[in-house]
Amino acid sequence: MTVIEAIIKDLQGLPNAKLVDVANYVHGMTEGAHEERLKILRRTFGSLSEEDGKAFEEALAESRRVES
Repeated sequence: MTVIEAIIKDLQGLPNAKLVDVANYVHGMTEGAHEERLKILRRTFGSLSEEDGKAFEEALAESRRVES
């Protein structure tokens, strides 16, 4: 069983009120991650050459494909 399958199985047993709590929590996590990413981008903007930046973006995209 994958991690997501285990999470979905656990969610299926929760009452609707708890599902709302879970949804709010997950939404808060994704918003927080987005804000953190923006802070890091602002802080590091211009520290890589364009070529290095593109290489980094490609490596990051590849790592996300592997994780999925």
